[in-house]
Amino acid sequence: MVEWKCLRCEYRFESVNEIPYCPACECESLEEAEEIYYDEKNQIKLENHHIHPKFMSNPNGLGQTYTITKTKHDILHGKIMRWLWEEICDEEKKEIIKIVISKSKDFIGEDDD
Repeated sequence: MVEWKCLRCEYRFESVNEIPYCPACECESLEEAEEIYYDEKNQIKLENHHIHPKFMSNPNGLGQTYTITKTKHDILHGKIMRWLWEEICDEEKKEIIKIVISKSKDFIGEDDD
């Protein structure tokens, strides 16, 4: 079984498929996932973070990367989503909310009433 990482959304998953695709965003642009490193006591997971995120038109991960804890990495990606939301003008937010709700329901298999 191979561990893959999506180049669009950075989701990590394992697959035995000959031609895998990301189960999170259905993208076929994948790379074999980098190892998750541990500190010297094998207690804290460390991951690489791309300062210019791959999902933001940087599929090859060009630019600076920093090794940070998995917890900090997860928090940072959450903050990036918040920062993106803050940059969207108020007039567009209601329509974007509708799109996110609709796509979320579609993804989890619920009817969009």
